Amino acid sequence: MVKSMAECITLSNWLLQGMLGGMVLKRKIVAEDICALSLVGDAQVAPDGRVAYVVTEVEQAKNGYSSSIWVSSPGVEPARLTYGQKADGGLVRESKPQWQPGGGLAFVSNRNGKPQLFLLPATGGEARQVTFVSEGITEYVWSPDGHHVAFTSKDRLDEEAAKTKNPDVRHITHLRYKFNGVGFTDTRRRHLYILNVADGSVRQITEGDYDVADIAWSPNGSRLAFSACISPDCELRLIPDIWLVDIDGGNLQRLTAGKGSANAPVFSPDGNQIAYFGHEKGEIGYANTDLWVIPATGGTAVNLTQSFDRSLGCTIGGDARMDGGSSRAAWSVDGQHLFVTITDGGNCHLYRVGVAEQAMTQLTQGELSVTSFSHAVVAEQDALAYVAGGVSNPGDVYFWQGSQVKRLTEINAAAMADWQLASAERIAFESTPGWNIEGWIMKPIDFTPGQKYPLVLHIHGGPHVTYGHAFMFEFQLLAAAGYGVLYTNPRGSRGYGEEFTKGVVGDWGGGDYADLMHAVDYAEQLDWVDGSRLGVTGGSYGGYMSNWIVTQTDRFNAAVTIRSISNMYTKYGCSDIGWYGNKAGFGGRDLWDSEDFIMERSPIRYAPRVKTPILIIHSEEDYRCPMEQAEQWYVALKRLGVTVEFVRFAGENHELSRSGKPRNRIDRLNFIVGWFQRYI
Repeated sequence: MVKSMAECITLSNWLLQGMLGGMVLKRKIVAEDICALSLVGDAQVAPDGRVAYVVTEVEQAKNGYSSSIWVSSPGVEPARLTYGQKADGGLVRESKPQWQPGGGLAFVSNRNGKPQLFLLPATGGEARQVTFVSEGITEYVWSPDGHHVAFTSKDRLDEEAAKTKNPDVRHITHLRYKFNGVGFTDTRRRHLYILNVADGSVRQITEGDYDVADIAWSPNGSRLAFSACISPDCELRLIPDIWLVDIDGGNLQRLTAGKGSANAPVFSPDGNQIAYFGHEKGEIGYANTDLWVIPATGGTAVNLTQSFDRSLGCTIGGDARMDGGSSRAAWSVDGQHLFVTITDGGNCHLYRVGVAEQAMTQLTQGELSVTSFSHAVVAEQDALAYVAGGVSNPGDVYFWQGSQVKRLTEINAAAMADWQLASAERIAFESTPGWNIEGWIMKPIDFTPGQKYPLVLHIHGGPHVTYGHAFMFEFQLLAAAGYGVLYTNPRGSRGYGEEFTKGVVGDWGGGDYADLMHAVDYAEQLDWVDGSRLGVTGGSYGGYMSNWIVTQTDRFNAAVTIRSISNMYTKYGCSDIGWYGNKAGFGGRDLWDSEDFIMERSPIRYAPRVKTPILIIHSEEDYRCPMEQAEQWYVALKRLGVTVEFVRFAGENHELSRSGKPRNRIDRLNFIVGWFQRYI
C-alpha cells in the first residue's frame, strides 16, 4: 500500500520509466509539491562510523510534521530506527540523536507527551524512556563514561498555585516576557540536571533567576560548562557568559568577562581548554561571531578567527530545511585544531582552525551550505558527519574523513526526479561607490532565448542573514510560474565582513535601498528581462524593505509584503525583540532620543505615496513582527485608496514560510504567485 506522496511520486516515475525506456518526464512544480519533501538534520557520527540523523516528513492528513531517527554509514543503505506512536494518534517528533559512550543511541521524543529522553540499546530492540521530568527536556549531553546524562529542563510548575490562579489574568513583571514561537513566558527558569541512567535518579545542579543553555561535560566527568546570563542587569543587557560548575552543584565559576555574547562551550580532549563562540562588543547584531579559546581554570581568552573577517555558523536562509543540529565547534583528536562552519559570501563551509598558528583550512568544496555537523574519532582519525544542501537540493547527510567526502543519503531523489528546477546564475555589481554587491538570478522555467520575461526581486530578512547556495522552494515556484527571480545580499548581510554587515546599522531604507535598486538596474540590462513587468517581495526585514520600496518608487507593478514592518516606532514596544533590536538596528537610537528619525525611516509615514498594488501576508501569532504592523499598513493603504489586500494566518508565527502547517504554507505560496499573476 502506498503511504506517502513521496512514494506516489516514486511509483509514477517507475511507471514512466517502464513506458518510456527509462526517461522521466519533467514537469513544473506546484505549491503542493513542498509536501513531498523529506528534510534531514542533526547528523551524529559514532566512533564506529555509523551516522544517526533525523528525517522530518509532512503528514498531510494531520496537517503537520512527523520525524524519526535513521542511521547510515559509508557503503550502507539508510535504515529507519524509530517508529514512535502517540496514544492519541498525534504527530510524533523524534529528534536530537546522540550516541551513548560505549552503548546505544539516545534521542528525544514526544511519543508519551512532553519531550523526554529515550535510549535504544546497542544490541537493538525497543527504545525505553529514561527521563520523566514534568516539563520535558530541552537539551542533553552524555557524561564521558556513558553512565549519566546532563540535561536542561524548565522549573516545575507549582500545580497548587496554578489551581488557584485566575486563567484570564497574566501578571507580567519581566521586560522580556514573550518570544516568537514560544508565546508568553513566565518566571520559571531552565536549569541543569543530572540523570543516573542506571537507577533513574535525577538531581538538580543549578538554581536561580537565569536560564542554562549549551551544556558540555569535562573529559574527566567532574565539571560541566554552560552558557548563561546571571548578571543582575540581564533584563536590560542579555549577554551570556561561559560558566563552570562541579557535578555536585558547587564551585560555580564565570570564565568570560561579560563584554559580549559567549556561548557553545566545548572542552579540549585533555580538559585544559574550552573553546566557545562569541564576541566582546555588547548586545549588537552585526558583530562577527568568532571562535575563542580560554583556559579551563580561567584566564585570558584568545580569538582564533579574528584575522578571518567572517562570522561563524550558517546564516544562509532556506525555506525547506528542518535541521535541529548544532554547529558548535569540535576539537580534533590531538587537540591541535577545531572544526567550525563559516559563512563566506553565498556559501557555508566546514573549516579546520589551528589552535596554535590560527591557520584556516577549508574542508568542504563547491557551492553549498553546511547547516550542522558532528565529530567523532573513527579508527583513531577525526571524522565529521554533516548536513549540506544547495540551490537544487534541500539537504543530505555526508561523511568526511581524511579529506574524503562520502554522501550517505539522497533523500529527495525520488520525490524531485520529475521536477523542473531553475539554476542560479551569480551576478556581481557595484552599488554606490565602494559597495560591491553579490547576488543571483534565476531564469524562468521554459526559458526561450529572445523572449522577454517578468522579474521578481526577493529580499531576505534579518537584515543580518544571507542569500546564497540553499534550496528555496518559493524561488523555484516563482520560476515555474514564469518569473525570473533576483535575490541579492545588500549591505547588512553576513558573509562579507563585519563592516559590510554593519553597513545597514542606523541606515535602514538608505544604502540598502540603493543596493537593491542597483540590483534591479543590473537585471534590467539583461536581454531577457522585461523592465516593464517587475515585482518585489520579502519577509521580515525583507517585508520592511518591500514596504519601503513602494513608498520610494513606482517602478514595480506589484508587491507582496510578508511578516513585515511598517512602523518602526510602534514595533519598539510590541515586538519580542523590539526595544533592543530596534535600538541596535538604528545605531543605538531610543524612541525618546530620535522620534523624528525613526518615523522618517518608517514606511507608514509615506503611505500617501504608494501606488503599487500590494498584498500583505501576516501571521496572527507573530511576536517578532507583530500583527499590528500589518494592520496599520493595511488600514492606511485602504483608507488612501491603494489596491491592497490582507491575508491573515491564524495559529501561525514568524516561521510560517519555514515550519508552518503544510496547508497554510501551500496557501501562502499560492497567494504570492496569484498576486503577481494578477498584477504583472
